[in-house]
Amino acid sequence: MHKRANKGEKVSTPHRIRTMDQYEQRRAELMKHIGDDVAVVSAAFETVRNNDTHHTFHQSSNFFFLTGFGEPDAVALFDPTHDEPYVLFVRPHDPELEAWNGRRAGVDGAVTDFGADAAFPIDDLGKVLRSRLLGREALWYTIGGPNDPQVLGAVDRARAQHLRTGETVPTAIRNAAALVGEMRVIKSADEIDLLREACRISAEGHVEAMRFAAPGLAEHAVETAMEFTWRSLGGRHDGYPSIVASGDNACILHYTENDRTMEDGDLLLVDAAAEVEHMSADITRTFPVNGVFTAPQRALYDVVLAAQEDVIAACKPGLPYSDMHDIAVKTLTEGMVDLGLLPGPVDDAIGFGWYRQFYFHGTGHWLGLDVHDSGAYRVDGKGRPLEPGMVFTIEPGIYVAREKATVELHRDPYDAQAALDFAYLEGAAEAKRATEERKEAAESFTHTVPDEYLGIGVRIEDDVLVTADGIENMSRGVPVDPDEIEVLASEGSTVPSGS
Repeated sequence: MHKRANKGEKVSTPHRIRTMDQYEQRRAELMKHIGDDVAVVSAAFETVRNNDTHHTFHQSSNFFFLTGFGEPDAVALFDPTHDEPYVLFVRPHDPELEAWNGRRAGVDGAVTDFGADAAFPIDDLGKVLRSRLLGREALWYTIGGPNDPQVLGAVDRARAQHLRTGETVPTAIRNAAALVGEMRVIKSADEIDLLREACRISAEGHVEAMRFAAPGLAEHAVETAMEFTWRSLGGRHDGYPSIVASGDNACILHYTENDRTMEDGDLLLVDAAAEVEHMSADITRTFPVNGVFTAPQRALYDVVLAAQEDVIAACKPGLPYSDMHDIAVKTLTEGMVDLGLLPGPVDDAIGFGWYRQFYFHGTGHWLGLDVHDSGAYRVDGKGRPLEPGMVFTIEPGIYVAREKATVELHRDPYDAQAALDFAYLEGAAEAKRATEERKEAAESFTHTVPDEYLGIGVRIEDDVLVTADGIENMSRGVPVDPDEIEVLASEGSTVPSGS
């Protein structure tokens, strides 16, 4: 065990936030929420890639949010009523392993460098936790991680002691991840600054991708040029696996193979961003590989851009989060009907869910420590009102897969939220079965999609911050105007292509 010598003293960390003040404030908020209970939050574990080589380690976001501690195989214990309320369990020093794999903070560093009131080797977790559970009514913990044996074993031993002594022990295990996730929804000033920086350098990477792409190059060459750009600007990590999807691949939402050779006349959809100090941007742009949109490509692009601009114009504090999707669906569906992708009237195309043939995902998500950040989207069954400090993406799209030359449409009323709720409650397989059953019973007909749009996928995604009176679009360092994009896509890159 190692105890903190000077409680409240500022200590240095290797991160941009140079004191532990922000983490200490977050811990204080968490402990206010849990009251007399105890909370346990786990770090991430290293995972093997192959043989004795590991995947690049990325810390658990909830754990990092509360501790600033970047090592694997650690646990944080929060115990508000104890005289040592914040305890870290970490890997102890091991000179032999540290010579191979890098330095460890150890139990001493957990206190002196990361502000713990006390610290223990990770193997002591079960023993220490059992004693801390006595006299407590609930444990805040998220079941399903590698620390379950020690944590749940400590609960069992505490309950066994209750049978002998009658001491109060936890009768409930509450979801710590949901509690911490809600704390992360409103970003601090430091987090906002980091997100702005992540957006700035990610935008630089997208601009370079537009300049670099050319017929005859592989998709992964564009990926390399883009990621090189933000690496050189300080973005050491990607926020998520980069999507660089040309031609028909743009109709696959999470395409990451990035191995096709781009052809003259292709559109290239790039969904990629950097992470800065654990905060991730998330940007998508779609542009012509040869520098010029074809008429059908431009027509679809204009519809998607109009939908995004309509959502952005509506965003302000108080707007229900769900309204953004409704706005995007209306504009996209109007455009799809005008272009002949769907039959009219627009009300039918929305009410029967026909638009989902070509727009089948949500309009955005929270953004922060995770690219799909934590937090509820609805409160009391309604769309959550936007508040200053929230950060999220706005990302409408249209995807006309080549196999959708004809689409079968059904006059089966569609409620997006009801469908989502049903899928969560009953599971995806049961939701799909029920949907197919309703479709079979409904009137249906076949619609022919204009050939010129087949194989075109377009998405435009920006990262926005809610301010006191509107929003700040943090990712417009890379243009969305199609004329500006054509200019950029026709410029030469400074990154060598190797061709």
